[in-house]
Amino acid sequence: MIGFGELNEEFGNLPPYLISIEEVNEEGYATNSLNIKIETDTGIIICIEFDSYIMHMTRNESYTSWDNYEVRKGNYLVDFTKSRFNDFYDDVIIHTEDYSYPGRGHHYGIYTCDHIIDVLSNEVPKITVNSTLN
Repeated sequence: MIGFGELNEEFGNLPPYLISIEEVNEEGYATNSLNIKIETDTGIIICIEFDSYIMHMTRNESYTSWDNYEVRKGNYLVDFTKSRFNDFYDDVIIHTEDYSYPGRGHHYGIYTCDHIIDVLSNEVPKITVNSTLN
């Protein structure tokens, strides 16, 4: 089963490739929705849709390193229970003292061949397999 926090053996032996990251707009206005498409070395194209997000960041994976401080689960689609990205929230997002607005969010990581995409969202993302290449 493809999902955050899973082994994702369907991806094959290599990290997936990033196809696109799109912030969804409707009639010229931001919707706070985010769509990410990746392709595996097995030819599967995966769409990850966040109906709403608090913040997201894309990093060049060449300049990142493993951080033992973080607590994560999963392969390529990573589910974090503790991360520096989540800690960063308090410094960059305006929020209520009790986190009731906009919410505390949950950290999801998408690890690709060349990019790491971090998303903080109060919503569980929808994952769909669009197609396979043969």
